[in-house]
Amino acid sequence: MSAPYKPRVERHFIGGYRPRIDASEKTHGRAPYADDIISERTYPGLLYARVLRSPYPRARIVHLDTRAAARLPGVVALLTYQDPEVARLKPTNAGWTDAVDTVSYEKMMWRKFRDRRVLGDYATWAGDEVGVAVAAESEQIAEAALRLVAVEWEVLPFVLDPLAALQPGAPVIHPQIAEHNVLPPDPIGGPDVFLVKGDVAAGFAAADVVLEMDTSHHNPTQGALDPWCCLAQWQDDRLTIVSNSYAADQTRMHVSQMLELPIHKVRVISKYVGGQFGRGDTGDQPFFLFTALLAKRAGRPVKFKHTRRDSFHDTRQSALYHCKVGAKADGTITALHFKSIGDIGAHADHSVFALKFAPAEIAEAALAPIPNIKMESYAVYTDRIPGCMMRGVGNSQFNFIFGRMVDALAERLDMDPITLAIKNFGHEWGSCPDKSLTAVLETGAERIGWREKRHKPGAGPLVEGVKQRGVGFSCHPGWHAEWQEERRGQVQAKITLYPDGTVTLDAPTVETGTGSNTCNVLGCAEALSFLGVRPEHITWVSTVDTDTGMRDCVQTDSAVAFLQSEVLAVAAQELKAKLLALAAPVLGVMADQLTINEGRIGVPGRTPECSVGVKELLWQGDLVPLSVMVSRQPAGQRTGVPYIASFAEVEVDTSTGRTQVLKLIIINDCGTVMYASGAEAQQIGGQVMAIGEALTEEIVYDPVRGVPLNFNFIDYKIPTIADMPEIEPVLLEVWRGAGEYGACGIGEGTLTCTPRAIANAVYNAIGARIDDIPITPEKVLRALGRI
Repeated sequence: MSAPYKPRVERHFIGGYRPRIDASEKTHGRAPYADDIISERTYPGLLYARVLRSPYPRARIVHLDTRAAARLPGVVALLTYQDPEVARLKPTNAGWTDAVDTVSYEKMMWRKFRDRRVLGDYATWAGDEVGVAVAAESEQIAEAALRLVAVEWEVLPFVLDPLAALQPGAPVIHPQIAEHNVLPPDPIGGPDVFLVKGDVAAGFAAADVVLEMDTSHHNPTQGALDPWCCLAQWQDDRLTIVSNSYAADQTRMHVSQMLELPIHKVRVISKYVGGQFGRGDTGDQPFFLFTALLAKRAGRPVKFKHTRRDSFHDTRQSALYHCKVGAKADGTITALHFKSIGDIGAHADHSVFALKFAPAEIAEAALAPIPNIKMESYAVYTDRIPGCMMRGVGNSQFNFIFGRMVDALAERLDMDPITLAIKNFGHEWGSCPDKSLTAVLETGAERIGWREKRHKPGAGPLVEGVKQRGVGFSCHPGWHAEWQEERRGQVQAKITLYPDGTVTLDAPTVETGTGSNTCNVLGCAEALSFLGVRPEHITWVSTVDTDTGMRDCVQTDSAVAFLQSEVLAVAAQELKAKLLALAAPVLGVMADQLTINEGRIGVPGRTPECSVGVKELLWQGDLVPLSVMVSRQPAGQRTGVPYIASFAEVEVDTSTGRTQVLKLIIINDCGTVMYASGAEAQQIGGQVMAIGEALTEEIVYDPVRGVPLNFNFIDYKIPTIADMPEIEPVLLEVWRGAGEYGACGIGEGTLTCTPRAIANAVYNAIGARIDDIPITPEKVLRALGRI
């Protein structure tokens, strides 16, 4: 980091650099995660669950014999697809909601795509949970019991490639939903051609230049170090779930609806989560249900936990994109046409979100000045691991083609791509050129040395005789601003002030490692600065428990960092009004004549003797703490969004094909930086995922057997610290949204632009395009004609 950011408005606590509120807990190993909490010491009689996973990419169970498994000492309960409590479960999917809101079975987002049966007899990928689940005295016994289950399989033809899945005669994976493997139109995603603006044909006819291009974006996995884990325990007819779900209210709704229990008969508790990166957005998982049913059958608490291999459970959705762009000679874009084919894998879940919902939002937030746009997308089933939610969902795939289009069009027009981007992009409620986009790109260009280092593709000087260097960038709209979070409904928070001036903050959100809990504490201290309250005086309630009656604010869309602080600003004013009402009779004046400053209440202009300290006031009373609970709808004022960008410098060894990223500049316009240390940590940490996605991470399948070959952290190559370049995070405050802070999230999108920035830098270095990531040495050598 070359220099700390400078805030637009100096505040007491918001925007500063400081340790996280849970830093000591986490560094000393005291922060409790689900796997720590769910132990035999805490839950005597604890059993351990395992589930059968299909060894075939597509197969049906013809017959199960569980007798040998049931006789194994230590096995306590077995469930199969033939048991009545399992067979009566409704068809479902794992994406009732993207965790923004809480929804019922009938209102789930993708209700046309209920393609999952809990412990069903039909497997659609090698790893699918099917047939039988067992609870035993230990994990080892449960695994041994599964090996004793005799399964007669009907092995079925499979298809791994989305283009092959579209061909006549291809195996049809879910015929009841998609008779040709393509998801049908639905109420949320809309038709296959989901966006038409203006007259695209006329726009291309009016263009001086028309280009077409294709990209391929693979399916990396989230790589969260905290595997899915849950406990189910019954007390009479009431079920308690302890888990690392980051959407406790939605988990309660899912379990309640699927098991047909009254909502108040289900309690869900979540503590800390060790990273989730979009995994939790497909949180309506079947394992919650079969774990609960096993616990009921056994009459004992049951724990289910993914192994490291099981954690390869869903991925970013791979997508093939085609783009056609038309422009005038001066760089004005006249028409755009984007077409994508998404490999959604074996289950639909949130695939339409990635392929249609996110690109449509991008069109509104970045492509508004372009008069003619067409977008179409086709979601295709294959027998691969489900491709669904991952950090930057839909945006990362779109940016890979979007940034390619900007770079290629600028080259054809002999323009600087930065100039082209500033000329053409902006949001629906702003003007073009957009101030935020301009500031982001100009800042990035200055920091990377764009004008000094950029050269004609492949024409840079050689380093050590065989290495070539290049620079590239890509830009994108930020997400999310407050108006984009209206669907959340009411956001809740509660402040309790004690007589000694300390505070308990209950702002229900499961902390996933992002630092949003610190943002909440800083926001609370900022809002209560009139009391002289500091962050160290505030205790944050770190357990989300649905029995409290307050709804959790789920850490998706990177919005919790500011949404709850906006609520706290309102709650603080209500608390202030309560204090003034208490002080008014003590001071003998009307409450509206009083003010509070640095913890003292008085009448402006009067002597200090005509005032009272807040602590003094509360100690004189009945010692009942003052509490304020506020529910607030996110502000709906359309303010547009700010912009983000990544600039990359790479070095490509033309003898080996190895690409090394030398430097990254990551720029985010945040509106208001809520917590600078946390924001920069998101910018830097996100690049591990971004570089892995661009250069090394890839799930490899055996094309003959249809099984994945690298479901482990050795062969699936996540970058280590030795692979990371110099990273310079840059925080700006140019755009401003609604509310007290007018902030925008950054964590979700901080990796979005980097793969394309790296790919453009590789092209600038070697003069050959590689538009299929990861950019492996083999692909580089092939592009150079060396193999």
